[in-house]
Amino acid sequence: MEVWVFDRSGCYSPGAFNIHEKPERFIQVIAGYTMMNDEELGLDTFTERDGDGPMIHIEQDGTSGRKRLHLESQPFTRQRAIVCRGTSCYLTKPPDSEDWSYVAKFSWTSDRRKPEADLLRLARQKGVEGIAELIGHRRITSINEMRSGLTFTNPYSFRGIPRPASTFSQSFSRSHLPRALSHSLSELPGLSIADKPSRKRQSVDVGQKSSKRSRSNSQRSSQRQNEVTYDVEEAQGTSLLASNNGPYDNRVFRCLVISPAGRAIHKYEKKSELLGALRDAIKAHRSLYLKGNILHRDISENNIIITDRKATGHMGMLIDLDLAKELGSGRSGARCRTGTMEFMAIEVLQGISHTYRHDLESFFYVLLWLCSRRGWEFLRSQKEQPTPSLLTKWYSGSYREIAGAKRGYMHVDGFEDILEEFPQPEFDCVKPLCRELRGILFPYRDGLFVGTPKDPEILYGPIIQALDKAVDDIKMMER
Repeated sequence: MEVWVFDRSGCYSPGAFNIHEKPERFIQVIAGYTMMNDEELGLDTFTERDGDGPMIHIEQDGTSGRKRLHLESQPFTRQRAIVCRGTSCYLTKPPDSEDWSYVAKFSWTSDRRKPEADLLRLARQKGVEGIAELIGHRRITSINEMRSGLTFTNPYSFRGIPRPASTFSQSFSRSHLPRALSHSLSELPGLSIADKPSRKRQSVDVGQKSSKRSRSNSQRSSQRQNEVTYDVEEAQGTSLLASNNGPYDNRVFRCLVISPAGRAIHKYEKKSELLGALRDAIKAHRSLYLKGNILHRDISENNIIITDRKATGHMGMLIDLDLAKELGSGRSGARCRTGTMEFMAIEVLQGISHTYRHDLESFFYVLLWLCSRRGWEFLRSQKEQPTPSLLTKWYSGSYREIAGAKRGYMHVDGFEDILEEFPQPEFDCVKPLCRELRGILFPYRDGLFVGTPKDPEILYGPIIQALDKAVDDIKMMER
């Protein structure tokens, strides 16, 4: 018999034993599991309940004392995996309010990373615009505390088990062995990724259609005009921690409350809303990078929200600094590549240290994903969606295979294949913008170039300008 316990840093076991040779240990194991309390079973012991439902107490930011907040009974998003940050988000409000204007985020983050609350405070102090406002926070527990009293030897390596580069894992659970089962234990490595100018071509008029062949020929003829002419940063190898740095990752369970609540960008209701929110999130990224000296490093469809422009001044905002890094602060604490697989930049997949350009590349992948995959949901025509999608190659296989697939699809002909998966004709008006952004991000220097310009405005300026024009043009069509 062998017993295992799973938590956010992996699974561990005291090893196999023969129940016939050690019947008393067998009884001890069964009794131990039967008599576990709620905390040992991994049940929620940190939220409270009153007549209005679940509630939490947090430390208010900027003031002393605790603040009581109500949570909706069910999360609006949660990570369906075990060995990961396990992020769950709930709409939240003060007891005396009817407006669910806050979001409470529960997540298990590496103790080697600066807490997100600290980064949000730093960004606010430096005048960063377009990111979430910190309301309060609370530290709940850690893996070290949960595994207190247990002795760990070297991690055990399972043979013959493939380790694909995938963002998808198993289900949700948390617990630790009762004291009666404490022995020398081994730990299973986790299943988690992170704990993701040249002269511009003239954009085709919005809505204009041409053949795939003529578009490809035209773009090939402009490649010489799109060659790299600016100074480029020298690529640096990523500064990952050694895999044998300790028997397991210590994760800290925290609750963070931010405002505004917003709406996930993949729930856009108009194409102009999608592009406007994406543009404003890129502006927020520029402000975070240039003013705050902070690099986000996890741009995905889950980390951009649509907001009320009248209330916030922005159509979209950037959230989730869990994997962000203050520049010049040394190693990030990551043991593996940082980001969300579908949206990771090519060089990040190849092990190059994260730069601002990689995040801009991720924004571009988010746009393509929201059109080619989410566009069918927007039109409520999922049955007509091409299957299998070419974009499945963006999150299946090894890092090397995914990087190769993305590089191939960013070439002119491969890129047109991606655009063919957009719902037609409804999303034809977005294709000229996508072609223009591809030209800005992937110019040519002895082939497709994926390096980082030393001057950030070489990319930020043209990208935001292209999005501004597309938003205006599509708004005219939507009237």
